[in-house]
Amino acid sequence: MRREELNKKIAEELKHIPRGSFDQNMLRFYYNGMRRHNLSLNPALAAKDTLLAAIEALRKTSPSFSPIYDRDFFQIKSS
Repeated sequence: MRREELNKKIAEELKHIPRGSFDQNMLRFYYNGMRRHNLSLNPALAAKDTLLAAIEALRKTSPSFSPIYDRDFFQIKSS
């Protein structure tokens, strides 16, 4: 995937993770970096997988963090 395509894809996906608190913004930061890495290794990897990994990584330092994201877009069912 070319850099321009990668930037466009991730920018579109980040529209579904709103800005907010420090932890929410860190989620966006983690997602951005992890997604770039993941797509460079496997362009077919679902956005959901990257988001869940980013949330898990963030919860190591902020265990009570409650992320805000578009569950329909990422195809994550409410628990």
